Amino acid sequence: MTALSKDGGPAFGAHAFIWAGEWTREGAERVISGAAEVGLDFVEIPLLDPASIGIEHTRSLLDRYGLGCSCSLGLPLEFHLPSNPEGARRFLYGALEATAALGSPMLTGCLYTHVGTLTGKPPETAELEIVASTLKQVARRAAEYGVELGIEAINRYETYLVNLASQADELLNRIDEPNVFVHLDTYHMNIEEKGFYEPIVSLGSRLGYIHLSESDRGTPGTANVHWDEVFRGLEDIDYGGALAMESFAAVNEDLIGATALWRDVVGDPDILVRDGLAFLRAKGKEHGVLG
Repeated sequence: MTALSKDGGPAFGAHAFIWAGEWTREGAERVISGAAEVGLDFVEIPLLDPASIGIEHTRSLLDRYGLGCSCSLGLPLEFHLPSNPEGARRFLYGALEATAALGSPMLTGCLYTHVGTLTGKPPETAELEIVASTLKQVARRAAEYGVELGIEAINRYETYLVNLASQADELLNRIDEPNVFVHLDTYHMNIEEKGFYEPIVSLGSRLGYIHLSESDRGTPGTANVHWDEVFRGLEDIDYGGALAMESFAAVNEDLIGATALWRDVVGDPDILVRDGLAFLRAKGKEHGVLG
C-alpha cells in the first residue's frame, strides 16, 4: 500500500468536507491550510466533478503546505455502474487522470455506485459481474498511472451492492487485480457490521483505507462507535494504510440527499477539528497505530 505519510508509516488525514463543501479555489485554500494547521499528513479530495478540479492551483497549495492528498468519489447518477458500465468507465478514466495529476497514490470510495441509487432488490449476479469486469479495466488503467483503487463498503440505505467488508472482499476476488484494496468506514460499519474488530481483522492486508467517522457523522468520540475495537483491529493487522477523519461540517449539494444530512450534526467546526482529531490521535497512539 502506497503511504501518504512523511515517515512511511500509517498516514493521518481528513476529508475536505470538514472545512468546505465545494472544491473551488477558495475551498481548496480553506481545506489545505486548515489541514496543515492541525498537523495532518494529507487531505482527501472529493472528485465528484473531476474536470472542475483546478489541478495546478491545488498542487501548488499542497506543495506550499507540505501535504499529500488522496482522491475519492461516488459515481454520478447517470453513471451508476451496473446501469451504464461504459459511461462509468469513461468517468473513472477521467478521475484517474485527475488523481494522477494531483499526485494522489489512490482513487477510492464508491467507484461502483451512485450513492443513493437503490433498486428495491438485492444485487443480481449479473450486476456484480458487470461491476467487477468494468473495475478490472479501470484497475489496469490505474496501474499505468501508478494509482491504486479502493472499494468502499457503504450502508444499505445508500447502495444495494456492497454493504459489508466481506462483500467488498468478494468483489476484490472478482476483480482480481493487485492494485485494488478495501476501504472501510466506521459510520457505515456501525450500521451494517456485527462489530468493528472482526471485519477489520478479516481483511488483513487487503484493508488499505479507513474513514474514521462517528455514528452520527459528528465529532469522533461523542457517540456510538466502539473506537477501541476499531484501533485494536488496526493494531492487530499491523495496519499501514491511510486513516482519514470524515465528518460533514460542510455538505456538497450533490450528496446531501443521499446522506440525508438535514440537520447540523457537528456544531462548531473548530471544535470538531480540535476535539475530534485529538481524540483519534490519542486512540491511535494508545493502540500503537499512530506514532
